[in-house]
Amino acid sequence: MQLTTITVQELKTYISSKAYQTSPVIPITPQRAISHINNPKAKADDLILSLIHNDKNELVAYLGVLPDELHFSTVVERCCWLSCMWVNPITRGQGLARRLLASVFEAWDNRVLVTEFTPAAKRLYDKSGHFIDLAKPKGFRAYLRLNLHYLLPKKNEEKWTKWKWALNILDGGFNFFNKIRLALFSTPQVELNYIAEPDEEVIQLINACQKNGLMNRQSQDLTWMLRYPWVLSSKVKDENAKRYYFSSVDKRFQFLPTKVYQNKKLVGFLIFAIRGNNLKIPYAYFQEEHVSTVLQAIYQQMLTEKLDMLTCFHPLLLKHIKTSKHPFFKVRDFQRHYIISKRFAEPLEQTPNFSIQDGDADAAFT
Repeated sequence: MQLTTITVQELKTYISSKAYQTSPVIPITPQRAISHINNPKAKADDLILSLIHNDKNELVAYLGVLPDELHFSTVVERCCWLSCMWVNPITRGQGLARRLLASVFEAWDNRVLVTEFTPAAKRLYDKSGHFIDLAKPKGFRAYLRLNLHYLLPKKNEEKWTKWKWALNILDGGFNFFNKIRLALFSTPQVELNYIAEPDEEVIQLINACQKNGLMNRQSQDLTWMLRYPWVLSSKVKDENAKRYYFSSVDKRFQFLPTKVYQNKKLVGFLIFAIRGNNLKIPYAYFQEEHVSTVLQAIYQQMLTEKLDMLTCFHPLLLKHIKTSKHPFFKVRDFQRHYIISKRFAEPLEQTPNFSIQDGDADAAFT
């Protein structure tokens, strides 16, 4: 088994190579590669991919990372997020995942973070001895409409597909009466202004609302995310999507940068991320006194677009939705877990009050 690595400056050549074009499995899609190349936090010699090929030169395992920065109270440190790991099932048990992880730790000098990992990946990270907990923020999932085909466990997806007609009948019956309930829900209309990228007014608001952001996103970071998404909207998977084991295409994937006004004054800036019929808010900037207006803007967007579900970890939105009237038929608690390299333990200890936005790491892209 041969391990090779690919840096930012090598990505463009790699995705144009014959080996990439003919491989039945690819470790990155062209749109992700172009996004990495344009990442304002990336440097030309940053490792982006670690690959393992077998003796037949077949790709059997890969690990991708996302370059970033951590803004501690005392210092700004470069780092990377583990972004996607895949090991061919027929080679599992050969220690390939450990080799991939070790190569990234070596290349990034133990400056690594992870979130949204599977239980199996968490066991690997625990065994490595490299990580400590960073944060376990609480969030919520709120359901506006029923979509059983999406909500049922993915491991039984083939089974549920056979019964899709029955699931559709159940969804239709519930949502018929639910439609009446939603029609009776009254919410003040909020003035929204959709923009392509952060403008000067938004930049001023971000600077005013940016409190102890560990990733400290600036307008250039948000603009990069909006210009270079990892997932493309299409009802049909292209050949690259068929060769890639992570998200690259969905029937709908859209960012909506949105300015929220109250009495003609800008009080909030949200980036709505709509995937399928579900909503996430990777970045939200507003002062606490305007949380009610911001929530009304979210409800307005979901009701107008007829979306099904909202996932959110913003502490002010979580606090307010628990105590105020909302249009959801169910709200349940949710939690996300972040871990960080032990080498960051000292600056982390000196930064007790930090914040993480929902879209930090690669969450905004997926």
